[in-house]
Amino acid sequence: MSLLLAAALSLAPQAASEAPRVRVVVLAGQSNMEGKGFPEPVAWQVGQEEYRDRWTRIIEDGDHAAFTAAHAASLEADPRRPAYRWGQRDDVFIRFLGKRGPLRVGYGVPDKCFGPELFLGHELGDHFDEPVLLIKAAWGGKTLAIDFRPPSAGLPSDEALAARRNQHNAGVERHNEKNPDRPRPLLEEADQRAAFGHFYRLMMEDVADTLDHLDERFPALAGHQPVMTGFVWFQGWNDQFEEWGQQDYGRLLACLGRDVRTAWSAPDLPVVVGVVGFDGPRNQPMKNGEKTARTWIQEGQRALPSVAGFEGSAAAVETAPFWDAEADAIFFGPGGWSADVERWQRFGNDRPYHYLGSPWFFAQTGEALGQALVRLGEAR
Repeated sequence: MSLLLAAALSLAPQAASEAPRVRVVVLAGQSNMEGKGFPEPVAWQVGQEEYRDRWTRIIEDGDHAAFTAAHAASLEADPRRPAYRWGQRDDVFIRFLGKRGPLRVGYGVPDKCFGPELFLGHELGDHFDEPVLLIKAAWGGKTLAIDFRPPSAGLPSDEALAARRNQHNAGVERHNEKNPDRPRPLLEEADQRAAFGHFYRLMMEDVADTLDHLDERFPALAGHQPVMTGFVWFQGWNDQFEEWGQQDYGRLLACLGRDVRTAWSAPDLPVVVGVVGFDGPRNQPMKNGEKTARTWIQEGQRALPSVAGFEGSAAAVETAPFWDAEADAIFFGPGGWSADVERWQRFGNDRPYHYLGSPWFFAQTGEALGQALVRLGEAR
């Protein structure tokens, strides 16, 4: 069955005798949608009364003591091979590029991590009577302005493309003069144009492939009718440095929302956007009296619910409030994170552009995105 046919059928009225349904939600973005919530802080926090309740829903049987005992035993046996008693759902499934199965920790990058999908999936699984399928299409270091550029956004002018191509090729030529043994190819116009929307197309292919092979990829969902239920977007870092992004981000995002709705024959598909919250309270919206590139992106994300056609069917979720203050205090504290690595790994494990690798950030963000999607669905 083709994607368009599957989507069209999913929106048809359901008679009692028809196939059971599966709720399909597509999650897209760059590295923070890939997921940078590391397991080491979770393992320590589960063993602490102050923090353990955060993680009850994602550990096996919600058993804090068993989780902590198994983890400690594994470290004693081999510190390089920690064991985690993660729980998994039998009513929420996920595909993340080449990996698929029931929802649990492990669908992040690296694959020991998790992203917003984990707690988002729990929220949806708790809400819907039908099973849920999450299709995550995310790749690190990608822009909306180029990599995910949707078809209806069009391309920059021929003059702008030529100027950028010439600038790029001038740098290549300088490199080749200095490094004749390591030459780089010049950028051809056809390749330059093909780069626009490349990852948008990969996302659409991944969704189509998943739904067209639903029965074989997810045997537990065999015979289920896909119902397109939501699109969740969490992205924004690389567009800060892209001249064709920044101030145009809001327009591009609206084009993205409209184009996925058209492609999936779901004109009112709920769209939820995570407003980037890099640096949490340290974020500075103005610099030298002017908006920063990040501010333009944040404002474009916040504006989507008020764009014509998205009123009542889109939501922008602030993520800055979920910034992990305890990880922040260590990372930016005296001596930085390296002054006490063991203490640092109780809360974080990465840089600020990955929200310090705080699993608590990704848990709260996923939960909020899921709740927003549920609210939009109830309002329809």
